[in-house]
Amino acid sequence: MKSWLTKFRISAALDAGKPLPQSLRQRIATDPELERFTRRTEALGRALRSVPPAAPSQRDSIMRAVGAAARQEQPRRALAPSWLAASAAVAALAVMLLWTAFHRPASPGPQSLDGAVMVLQMSEQMPDAMPRMVMAPLSDEWARVDRDLKDTTQVLLASFP
Repeated sequence: MKSWLTKFRISAALDAGKPLPQSLRQRIATDPELERFTRRTEALGRALRSVPPAAPSQRDSIMRAVGAAARQEQPRRALAPSWLAASAAVAALAVMLLWTAFHRPASPGPQSLDGAVMVLQMSEQMPDAMPRMVMAPLSDEWARVDRDLKDTTQVLLASFP
């Protein structure tokens, strides 16, 4: 069932005119399907090599006939649902882009300057308030460490006779 790769290797070796590798010959010996394939492929190769090449005019007429037959066999396919879905998604995206381009929100009024005014007023207080705000947690922690050290000293001194 999964011998297509082996068949490909056999065909490639025969096309190249090289002898089959030992591992491939062992595999062919154990599988009757591969053995039949090898015999048929060798016979086909010999038969094709013995046939003289076609005249250029004959080759051209054959290729035109094959091309015409291939064009006739190709049925017209209806649009697949996936194409319809994709085109609908693209159309929806285009509509959304156009809508956002032409319906921009109104620019904010004077209330938007309130935040800037508040920041400017706070900037005057920054030199005084900022160091306290930044250092307050650290100062509190040092105060707790100092208190713990004093409590530990009292416990240790109380434990000595």
